[in-house]
Amino acid sequence: MKQMGASEIYLNSHLIDSIGKIDTLGNAVFKSAKTNPTILVLNDTLVNVLAIRYQVPINENIEHKDTGFIEVVNESEDDKGDPGFRFFIQNTDTYLSNGLGPRVQANYIVGIIMGVFFALGFIHFLLFCFYPKVRYNFFFAIYNLSISLIAYIVLRSLYKEDIPLTSNLEYWVILGFSAFSFSLTGFVNTLFGRSKIRHIILLFIPLIAVVIMFFNMEIAGWISGLHLLFVIFEAFYLIIRAMFRKEKSAFIIGSGLLMFFLLTLIIWIGELLGVQEELENLLGEDKFYFSLFLIISFPISISAYLAWQYAAVNVSLQKQLTEVQRLSELSVKQEQEKQQILQDQNKVLEEQVTERTAELQLEKQKADDLLLNILPQEVANELKAMGTTKAQHYDEVTVIFTDFVNFTENSERWGAETMLRELNTYFTAFDHIMEKHGLEKIKTIGDAYLAVCGLPHQNPDHARTTVLAALDILQHVHERKLSEGDALDIRIGIHSGPLIAGIVGVKKFAYDIWGDTVNTAARMEQTSLPGRINISEDTYQLVKDYFIFEPRGRIRAKGKGDLNMYFVNAPLVND
Repeated sequence: MKQMGASEIYLNSHLIDSIGKIDTLGNAVFKSAKTNPTILVLNDTLVNVLAIRYQVPINENIEHKDTGFIEVVNESEDDKGDPGFRFFIQNTDTYLSNGLGPRVQANYIVGIIMGVFFALGFIHFLLFCFYPKVRYNFFFAIYNLSISLIAYIVLRSLYKEDIPLTSNLEYWVILGFSAFSFSLTGFVNTLFGRSKIRHIILLFIPLIAVVIMFFNMEIAGWISGLHLLFVIFEAFYLIIRAMFRKEKSAFIIGSGLLMFFLLTLIIWIGELLGVQEELENLLGEDKFYFSLFLIISFPISISAYLAWQYAAVNVSLQKQLTEVQRLSELSVKQEQEKQQILQDQNKVLEEQVTERTAELQLEKQKADDLLLNILPQEVANELKAMGTTKAQHYDEVTVIFTDFVNFTENSERWGAETMLRELNTYFTAFDHIMEKHGLEKIKTIGDAYLAVCGLPHQNPDHARTTVLAALDILQHVHERKLSEGDALDIRIGIHSGPLIAGIVGVKKFAYDIWGDTVNTAARMEQTSLPGRINISEDTYQLVKDYFIFEPRGRIRAKGKGDLNMYFVNAPLVND
């Protein structure tokens, strides 16, 4: 039954079905049709009465005829009647084979198309979310979703029961085709377009149409239709231009898109020329496959383009991966070579370090020996460790002072070079004598030689040790006079007492001693005689039991007054 109102169907006075709701009080519900036919089952072949009660919509802007008619058909026929009421009685087997079967098949195919395109749209939208730089994924997602929406509109129109003028399918139609044109212009311009301004304008027009449809459906429909028409021709132009430029992507996408446009154009021209029926008769049973190919031609071409692009990206990634592996192997090889070079260099450096360490040790030993020739060992160690030393006070030490007789006259007679060799010979011998007896050489002043016993290590026998060293000096000078003939003579003075020893200054420093003991020892030397050892009273008291002396009595010393002095002749025999 097809109608534009509400109806009730009675079989033998029993209500068996209704379409809409009949109500004369204004609560009627009007329907255009039912999704499925009403099945009539007759218990016998006697007289059966089928009655239909029909209520015409009131105050509806619908042109209709008040009278309905009944038509009994054996095959499905197209509804070419006027709007109003129409009633068919059809054999069940015929309906199932020629009416319900194609409808179910169409519903099944439309449902599959809707689901497949929705899934494709969702997948490409996810791809866009993960990689927003590839914008055509976004437009292709909108394109697939628009196809899914259009399929939903078709599916809903097949099952609609509301009167068309009260239905909201128009909103969905405008929304679906606006999304289709939006996605098409966005996709094509993203790949092949050059004008950004035109691209932005064409993207905003369908959005404007969607807004306008809530206020004026007719204007929104015109805007959406004209925009779709312009976008189709724009896409056709951009793809053809890209093909002439020999862009590979244009041939892949353009094959499907141009086929879609061409088939659509043929259908449109057929409708304009009134030969649509002839085209359908020409296609015959292939009409369904023609429509299906028309729908999927463009998506297949885009999918082919994306597959090609992903394959190209995969090939590029494979090449990059191969290059990375090659560079990695090269890097490993270079790193191994570097490691080997470093190992070899380390060996060379270790050998150089060993050699340099040995050289440094040798130089250090030389420096230490040189320092020990200048300073006592304890003072040298303190200087190396602390960078400075403190002067020390010693209560009991013995100072020896020697001086050559007539040194100036002999220098003029022998010459400076000869005299320097003589001094070096004598002082070298004196150094050995000091080292033998444990005395600490302090310094030489011209032809004078200064040494001390009892520092830095205390020596309880410092006076006796110093006198023995002085006797060895006299012995050496005497022997040299015997061997050389014309040799120098020497005076020696010795005094015992307290003094201070240490280093003065920070540059060219030297270990020195200060105090009255040093001055007195110098006076002992000045008041001595050539070839004699002159000692003071203090020293005499310390060594009187070990040597043979010659008392000299009190002799005046410069700055000291009269002092008791003694010549040391020789050690006692029992010593």
